Amino acid sequence: MSKFEKETFKTGLFIFRRDLRTTDNIGLSKLNEICEKIIPIFIFTPEQVGQTNKFKSDNSVQFMIESLEDLASDIRKDGGNLLTFYGHNEPIIKQLIGLFDIDCIGFNIDYSPYAFKRDTEIVELCTRLNVHISLTHDYYLHPPGSILNGTGHPYQKFTPYYNTASKIHVEIPLRTSKIHFKTGMGQRLPAQINLGQAQTKFVPHINPHLLVHGGRDNALKQMNNASHKSVAHYSKTHDQLIKTTSQLSAYIKFGCISIREVYKNFKGNKAFIRQLYWRDFYASVLTFFPKVLGSAMNPKYNKIHWHYNANWFHAWKNGKTGFPVVDAGIRQLNETGYMHNRARLIVASFLIKTLLISWEKGEEYFATKLVDYDPASNNLNWQWCASSAIDSQPYFRIFNPWNQQENYDPDCEYIKRWVPELANLQSKVIHNWNTEWKNNDKVGYSKPICNYEEQKEKALKMYKDALY
Repeated sequence: MSKFEKETFKTGLFIFRRDLRTTDNIGLSKLNEICEKIIPIFIFTPEQVGQTNKFKSDNSVQFMIESLEDLASDIRKDGGNLLTFYGHNEPIIKQLIGLFDIDCIGFNIDYSPYAFKRDTEIVELCTRLNVHISLTHDYYLHPPGSILNGTGHPYQKFTPYYNTASKIHVEIPLRTSKIHFKTGMGQRLPAQINLGQAQTKFVPHINPHLLVHGGRDNALKQMNNASHKSVAHYSKTHDQLIKTTSQLSAYIKFGCISIREVYKNFKGNKAFIRQLYWRDFYASVLTFFPKVLGSAMNPKYNKIHWHYNANWFHAWKNGKTGFPVVDAGIRQLNETGYMHNRARLIVASFLIKTLLISWEKGEEYFATKLVDYDPASNNLNWQWCASSAIDSQPYFRIFNPWNQQENYDPDCEYIKRWVPELANLQSKVIHNWNTEWKNNDKVGYSKPICNYEEQKEKALKMYKDALY
């Protein structure tokens, strides 16, 4: 074979993960170039969708299955069948290699510690069985770990990372080409589970109130809508609670649209594009510092003695703290699987620096509710609020929830939408609920569970005692 010829294979196996589309899918396209036929699969694993995963989000799994249904439909249009399984990766893949004489396996690389371990085991399996492996980068603007500073070390602060990364060319979306899926895949296989069964098994209670629903068609519609409405004036409106943001995060997380398509679509909107680089930055941090999952990135902050109060945590989780903007955010999350970005900051800061409850409690709770749950972004946003990441707000910056709601929801439209008990009250009453609750005890809404100013002083002492 000359150096200009590509090695080719008879039957390729493509493993979908969070790249649930056939368009601009780098791993699938590469496999299509080197394989005569491709068998597409998706594996539900107990580690991810089982009840032992304390970070499992039913909302996220529901969205993922909706996206898989849409993907399966697209694959059928091209003559193939998406095979879905439940079980551990290695025995399922080994079985398929034997049944279909697979000589090449491809997938897009993921970067969490779990994904790294999983993919290493698959590569080792392929090596033992003499099966070619095709690994590709697809999920980010630039592969995590590829953007380094002048001394060859990873960036630990966002701004210098952004200044470097934003100057590097971002690939344009791939041209659409027909994928050569293997036909005649109707037989039933061991460990196979159809998507209807998966929905029943992994999401026993469907949420009819999800803000967004999975699938590429929905993703493209949402991106088009965001282009013309919610993101058009992003830099000026993205913090206003009543304004909708792009609502694309779940579609990006599960790859219903590619990050390159999003970048191309919003390229002229610098404020929005900057948020995509935050996503890349957090993935890079997780790649180099996997210990952040379960520990403060800055080890000094592991010394903090949190003041866990079970009653307060229960009130926070259920939107019954008596702080209107906090309760509005949590109730939006609990019902829709989504929370406005500004509300996420307010709600997180309140748990950590007003209720004095560990950020890890909040990280886990958000994980179980968010449709767009992403380990790196969720963890490091919580650590940013807790001041325990390297590139965080200082510990003495403490959001005042009363000021936050007045600044970002001045007419209380967001609050009244999610806290209907307050719908008939004037905005000035809601903004002064810390005293006005005494005059409105019949509306059915909680009085504040704590005094913000007192808790602020306790928070400052708690941090100082740990850090100095």
